[in-house]
Amino acid sequence: MLSFSVQAQTSQGNASLKSRYERARQLYQQGEYAQAIEIFRPLSRQEQANPYVEYASYYFGMSALKSGDYDLAKNMFLQIISKHPRWDKLSEVNYWLANVYFQMGDYNQALKQVEEINNSRFSAKLSEDLEVMKGFFLGFATSDELKSLLKSYPQDKVIAEQLVRNMSGMLYDEEQQAYIDSLVQAYDIDVAALGVVSKESSVKKNAYQVAVLLPFLYNDLNPEARQQRNQFVLDLYKGIKMGAKDLQDEGINVYVHAYDTERSGAKTSDLLKREEMGQMDVFIGPLYADPIKEVAQFTMNNQKYMFNPLSSNPAVIGENPFSYLMRPSLITQGKRAAQFALDSLGKNHAIVITSKSPQDSLRVSSFVNTFEEQGDRQVTILEEDNFNRDRIGELVEMLNELGEDNLVYVATEKELIISNTISAIVMAENRVPVIGNEEWLEVSSLTFEQLENFEEYLIAPSYINPENEKYASFKERYRQQYYELPNKYTYTGYDLIMYIGNMLNEYGVYFQEFFTKDGKVRSIFYSGYDYFNANDNQAVPIIKYDNAQLREVDVRP
Repeated sequence: MLSFSVQAQTSQGNASLKSRYERARQLYQQGEYAQAIEIFRPLSRQEQANPYVEYASYYFGMSALKSGDYDLAKNMFLQIISKHPRWDKLSEVNYWLANVYFQMGDYNQALKQVEEINNSRFSAKLSEDLEVMKGFFLGFATSDELKSLLKSYPQDKVIAEQLVRNMSGMLYDEEQQAYIDSLVQAYDIDVAALGVVSKESSVKKNAYQVAVLLPFLYNDLNPEARQQRNQFVLDLYKGIKMGAKDLQDEGINVYVHAYDTERSGAKTSDLLKREEMGQMDVFIGPLYADPIKEVAQFTMNNQKYMFNPLSSNPAVIGENPFSYLMRPSLITQGKRAAQFALDSLGKNHAIVITSKSPQDSLRVSSFVNTFEEQGDRQVTILEEDNFNRDRIGELVEMLNELGEDNLVYVATEKELIISNTISAIVMAENRVPVIGNEEWLEVSSLTFEQLENFEEYLIAPSYINPENEKYASFKERYRQQYYELPNKYTYTGYDLIMYIGNMLNEYGVYFQEFFTKDGKVRSIFYSGYDYFNANDNQAVPIIKYDNAQLREVDVRP
């Protein structure tokens, strides 16, 4: 803070003024701002034979500012500027008036004040303080506010830098990125120096630490039980551990650290307070809403990637640009189904059968939007709460009426809706193609013949080609180590840590910044990883039974 020394006269008549002024200064220095104001107030009004009037006014304003009464502070600083235009400390008054405007969120008025100071004579120290203050408060401005300010102050690089910082922390958008690039070029901004995540700021290390935050529920494990209540979590982690070991054998030093979230937000919050968390490079998990919320905030604040290995819910990503889904989101799955219907099936009408669940509605809306964007295509949506025999009959009539220029998309994982839809298609006169999801392979009421004999296509993010040599090799190694066969969770854990480890090794801690339009990354088991312009995996294979074998029939180019 700036300081003043009063060159006051000390005559008999000023003794009382001096005593009151020094008492008020003492209260101000002790943080007793309300009491200080009561003494400064009359001193700031008494101008005749009062050598303290300017300083009393100044500390009056400062006391109001320190106590959070910004309106009072603003009025007092404006009064000083108006009544004492020749005072040699006016630059300092303008500085604190700018501070008041910033505190009030009036960025435009604050910057006018800054501009006025810059146009006057002021010390180098004040200039330095001014830039620090401006940078600090602009950090609270929204991107829209910064864009507006940049129009008024087009030469102000600090505003442009903060705008780049703000927009770089948002979910990726192509138009937004183009705007960021234009700012970086126009203002010659050093992106790495801003602390913004970018290719330039992606550091490579000799060793990487990966935190695995899962509901291990150690306290509930039964050592005598063959299967634990949360066996899928343990299987997932077994795959992660095997992958980390394989990476180390290849000379890629990735070390995993397991933490038990206990499905609790409070427990997860405590874990994140540990000192070693700041040293983690990537987070895997958590799986449940409350822990996810804690880790999302931590990773966003600390600019660390988090990967969810199992969820397809876009809410897990939220507004966190550092949060990624290993699987395609429900929105991406619906969009992919529509693209396949348009590009490969060539039908003009689609019947979408779904439940009323919010998650299914995500698939439906993205399917409809994508399908109807192409010319005169039409969609009929059937929401089924009670899919009984009567409704099956109605669906059969609809299929017969619409004819062959039609397809069915089942946008739900509810078994009753799936099995009754297939029954209706079997009964209909017209054989139309059906698009479903890989969960159909686990629906007990569907027979192999039903899947084999009809034109059914499945959105299958977890599809593994059985001819994949690494798949067979891993299965055998796992069997030898654990005396059991791996399952879908084990494959998921192994594949994800292999992806993360190889990307860290090749590109450093911000490896997701290196994705390009044609940059799908190969997976050990699955179709691949594609995060270009996205926080969920855009690699979405579609499979179909062909000669008694599930085969990938279409892949995203």
